[in-house]
Amino acid sequence: MRRLLAAWPILVIAVADCATSEARSPNPTQPLDERRAITVITQVYKDVGAAATDGRTVRFANGHSLRVDVGTEGRRYGIAYLTGADQALLDPKADLPPHTPGGDLPVVQGAGPDVDAVILVLFAEDYQYDDFLGTGREASGIAAERKLARDVRDFLAQAKLRKLP
Repeated sequence: MRRLLAAWPILVIAVADCATSEARSPNPTQPLDERRAITVITQVYKDVGAAATDGRTVRFANGHSLRVDVGTEGRRYGIAYLTGADQALLDPKADLPPHTPGGDLPVVQGAGPDVDAVILVLFAEDYQYDDFLGTGREASGIAAERKLARDVRDFLAQAKLRKLP
C-alpha cells in the first residue's frame, strides 16, 4: 500500500502530461526523386535477369506521347515513372489509366507504330517518404523504394508470363 501511495504523484504527473500535449502533425512527405526511381527500376531489371534499355517515346491514338523511362531490350514493354510535371503534359482522362493507389498496376498501350507497346505507368505520388533524417527515419525512404521495386518486379513477371512482345 505504501508503494502505491508513493507512486501516486508520479502517475498523476504522467497522466496530466498526456492530457495536455497536443497531437503532432505528420512529417511532410515527398515522392522518390525520378533519378532515384529509375536507379531502383534498373536494379530490379538486373535482379530478375532482364536487360534494361534507355527509355523512348510512345505515341497514343490522340497524338499525345508518353516518355518511357526504362525500356526492355528486345521487347516492346517498359516503365514510365510519372512525376507531377510529367502528368501535367498528359490528358489524365484520355492518356492515363484510372489511378487507384493500392489497386492494380496501371498499364497503357501505344498506337500506330507503337500499338504493341505495353507500358507500366507508375505515379510518383504512390512512392512517398518523409525525408526527416535521423533516429531511424531513413526506413521511410527504404520502404518507398521497396514498394517501387515490388511493383516493377510484379510487372516484369506478368510480362514474362504473358509473353509480351
